[in-house]
Parts: sequence; structure tokens; C-alpha cells
Amino acid sequence: MKIVIIVAHDPNLVIGKDGTLPWHYSEDLKFFKKVTMGSPILMGRVVFEELNEKPLPGRENVILSRSKEYEHVKTFDSIDRALDYLKTHEQIFVIGGGEIYKQLIDQTDELIVTEIKKEHKGDTYLVDYRKDIGTIWREVWRDEHEDFSFIRYQRIRESG
Repeated sequence: MKIVIIVAHDPNLVIGKDGTLPWHYSEDLKFFKKVTMGSPILMGRVVFEELNEKPLPGRENVILSRSKEYEHVKTFDSIDRALDYLKTHEQIFVIGGGEIYKQLIDQTDELIVTEIKKEHKGDTYLVDYRKDIGTIWREVWRDEHEDFSFIRYQRIRESG
């Protein structure tokens, strides 16, 4: 199973403010939908509540929560249990939040990043993966836009 983190962040690695995205770019939302469609998505409780507890269509929504269960989606109280449940899938997308990104970054095979060019105020940050570009992560694709860039990184694997 390939684990893919998909995330948008500003230059300071801000990913959220008051439980929501600090920006709105419809092209980024369309990109997110296109990339994740048909694959399971793993998210934390706060992210799911940000979606008004409505599963994103066309994808199996799997929620991590130690304090709440939801009837209409699979909910797990640990990352290990969620990953065990998802192990038969070819790939899964981790869509947040910050703590889940932090816990899964070392197991992640690929990062799909929307790099927002303008700084924003926020209270939730992404773990700094950029220090590992060239040693752990290799950029394999980039699509530049005026306000943001879409970038795909793959984990560098030792051959042999």
C-alpha cells in the first residue's frame, strides 16, 4: 500500500487556522478532488468536522478519533488500526490534520503539495519536510501557477 500525503501550505508551513484552510483557491480544490477520487482518504476528526461530518463522495472516508465514532464512515482510534484496515488498497491519501501528517510522514511514500506563495496567519503547521528534499524526498513533478505551485515528491529509496 502506497501512503500519499496531500497537503497545501504557505511559505511558513501554515496549513490551517481555526479549523479551516486560511485560503480558497478553487483550482486547488479541483486538483485535490481529481487526485484523490477513487482512493481511500484518511483524516483526523477535526478535518472531518471541518467537512461538516459529510464524507467526500467517490472516496472511502476513514476517520481517526479517540473521542468520537461516526455511523456513516469507518472510525478508528489509532493510526495502526486504520492502516491495517486499509492495507488491501493500492494507495491511500492522508488529508490531515497536522498531527496525523506528523505521525505518518516517516511512513509516507509520496507527498503531493500545493505550495501557496502568499503568507497566511495560522495555528496549524505541517512538519518541515523541505529540509529533507534531496536526501529523503525527490521532486518528480511541478505545475506552476500565479498564486501557488502543485508539486509531487517521491521518497528516495535505496536500490539494491
